[in-house]
Amino acid sequence: MTLQQRLRLTEIEHQVCDITSEQLGIPRQKVTPRSRLIQDLHCDSLDIIELIMEVEESFDVAIPDNDPNSVYKAVFTRQPFRLADLAELVYLQQGTGKPQRHGWRMSIVDPEPGPVVPFSQLDGIWQPEQNDNVPAFEKLETNEGPPQYRRPTDGMRCLLIPAADVEIGFSGPTARADEQPQHVVGLDAFLIDAEPVSTTAYCRFLNSISNVSTERLAEFFILDSSDDRVIHMPIKRRDRLWQPIAGTEHWPMILVSWYGANAYSLWANGRDWRGYRHETEQDGESFLPSEAQWEYAARGAKSRQYPWGEEAPTQQRMNFGRHRESVEYQVQTLPLSAVNEQLGMSPFGLHHVAGNVWQWCRDWYDENFYRTPEATAPNPVNRTAGQVRSERGGSWVGPAELCRSSFRRGRAPYARGRCLGFRCISPSQGID
Repeated sequence: MTLQQRLRLTEIEHQVCDITSEQLGIPRQKVTPRSRLIQDLHCDSLDIIELIMEVEESFDVAIPDNDPNSVYKAVFTRQPFRLADLAELVYLQQGTGKPQRHGWRMSIVDPEPGPVVPFSQLDGIWQPEQNDNVPAFEKLETNEGPPQYRRPTDGMRCLLIPAADVEIGFSGPTARADEQPQHVVGLDAFLIDAEPVSTTAYCRFLNSISNVSTERLAEFFILDSSDDRVIHMPIKRRDRLWQPIAGTEHWPMILVSWYGANAYSLWANGRDWRGYRHETEQDGESFLPSEAQWEYAARGAKSRQYPWGEEAPTQQRMNFGRHRESVEYQVQTLPLSAVNEQLGMSPFGLHHVAGNVWQWCRDWYDENFYRTPEATAPNPVNRTAGQVRSERGGSWVGPAELCRSSFRRGRAPYARGRCLGFRCISPSQGID
């Protein structure tokens, strides 16, 4: 609507709650200005985009999407973010007029699938040899690129990333505040998954650990029956075994929390997966990549905007910007790319380090971390506990700018998303 006079904040709050109830399919009496978008309303990136577009349309305002007031980042990184915060932004933005977000309102054109490599991630159950829980990596024969190894727990192909002094962050004109200052860090060698963890491999993890309480599974990935994303869960339990929904076997595992990703990372590396919450303790472990490791593996030791360089992304290079306004999906029609499809390729040969799914990192997210002494220490990891864990890479939902290799964002560790997955790292010590 076109505003003839400024609305009062209380009026806006009421209307924002009405819009949210209708957009998310939540009974109006359960939606209040105090409702938290992530914790209470279970919003992910897809929900946020739809909600903000409808708010912009209804109030004829432009919701900020650039620093220093980017709502799209604040929803995830500022906890808690409530509907009252969104209403306050609408109040302040009255008279700005809605933006022309052409990308989200264009017709959908599905790109042709890209080339794939053989799918190697395993289903079934992993049973370690007695007294030998830590898996021994199998060297793979390769003609080019870094050395590759196969992890027996899940069949994942892992690439050996060499030690280097690495440029982290970005100093170009498109750099966000939390990407600065650009700095150099020393990183030791490490192994990193060539692909995001698939639904097939995640089911193998669940079937291998067995007898897990419902409470723990809910902490990993199971959604409440009232959550509208239930229909998009790509795995299900049948005859006491977890398995992917038909047609999703090669997809990245989505709708998984940081806890569910970290538990997998421990299991895949032969550690006790039950320590998934104890990473910040003195002897705690995690085999999710640090932000620095992820950025190095994504684009190499020298700074550049995308894994391939400075050229603008295309749908032939990575899976991004696929969502369109008001489109509804069944699980099999989510526009995800197979983990073994050669998209978003890094100079080292990693798949999907730009687009397809965001990927959890080990660090706690702090927009000011790069300004601390810890950020320039060897093998930096932000271990200072906060409310938000880091994520990298962008996804099929959002614009290309979010897929830049240095772009930083985060979510609460219990958050899940239809465009959020993960990959693991493994130690390089002791491999042949």
